[in-house]
Amino acid sequence: MNLKIHLFVLFAMPVLLFSCIEKYYPELDSKYENVLVVDGMISNEPGPYYIKLSVASTVNDREFLPLSGYNVAIIDDAGTTEQLSEISPGTYTTSPNGIQGVVGRKYKTQFVSPDEKIYQSDFEVLKNPIGIDTVYAIFEAHANPDGIFPYEGYQFYLDTKIAPGDTNFYMWRLEKSFEFRSDFLISHVYNGSLRPFSNADSLQTCWKTDKIQQIFTFKTTGMSEPVVTKFPLNYVNTETRELMERYSLRVKQFTITENAYTFWNNVREQNTTQGSLYTKQPFQIRGNVYNTETPDETVFGSFLVAGITEKRIFVNRPAAILRYSVCTLEDADYKNVGTVFMTKPDEWPLYITTDVNGIRAFPNQDCINCQLRGGSIVKPDFWTEY
Repeated sequence: MNLKIHLFVLFAMPVLLFSCIEKYYPELDSKYENVLVVDGMISNEPGPYYIKLSVASTVNDREFLPLSGYNVAIIDDAGTTEQLSEISPGTYTTSPNGIQGVVGRKYKTQFVSPDEKIYQSDFEVLKNPIGIDTVYAIFEAHANPDGIFPYEGYQFYLDTKIAPGDTNFYMWRLEKSFEFRSDFLISHVYNGSLRPFSNADSLQTCWKTDKIQQIFTFKTTGMSEPVVTKFPLNYVNTETRELMERYSLRVKQFTITENAYTFWNNVREQNTTQGSLYTKQPFQIRGNVYNTETPDETVFGSFLVAGITEKRIFVNRPAAILRYSVCTLEDADYKNVGTVFMTKPDEWPLYITTDVNGIRAFPNQDCINCQLRGGSIVKPDFWTEY
């Protein structure tokens, strides 16, 4: 599994000053450009494992600049070493039957640049994963800072199983999947000629899967009982199509070391910090990877060692009114039917719908083809029905 770090939150965030309409970009020390960024992990889950090496781009570019030609390895405390293969620029992987994370064993990464600079992380123990007891959703109203009426939607929560020890460190990463529909059926298709379309609903239902970019962390230090209850995860409101039909949340729970918790909790706080220009100064989040000869060199990211458990749940469309934007047929949609004959082959196929009176219309194609909203008409293997 790969945990993507949003590099721009590690070194800057553009700030919009509401007293004017201009964006303000703070002047930033150039030493935080062209910085090595590490993104990788090993866990108790089967490999292969991945490590990505890149260089931090400028604040405005925010692009992935891969670093190729490195000699990358994962090493355990029993003397096992596996050299990773570069499968694409900047992405290195173990073999499918290679090193396997074992609970209680310690792991680190080490890699050498083409100019023979040596980088490594310190050994960290792979913690015994603590189980997830339940993940559940409660329909709640939340404040809407941009409107008079509050949001309505599902707030997801998590309970862990009771841990065997008092002090535990957690991180959660989430993945959402949802089923949704386009607003119109297809009556005709244009692909050089206009002809009836037999499968009217074949592009109406889609499924979409995305990683939720929020990071969630918690520690049980000082608690009377080492168990997490009703921990708030993501909130999904009725303003989008995500709750249109059926929604699934996949929760991965990482049981991690205190050092890893400190890093990811700092990343989380910097992502969610609001208020003054810099409530907390940027550039202070450094991971566990360093240059062995010049430890003061700035390196972003981390090599994570974690015990993982996961759980997936499904929720159905709520009984409340959904408030997402719906496509309607306008006069222009009827008038534009003839324009399909003036389109170019690279725009085909184009789809026509027919209203209740049998009149053809040419709406925006994302109103008739759900794939244009980022979905897939192929149902995921894990999907279950109502």
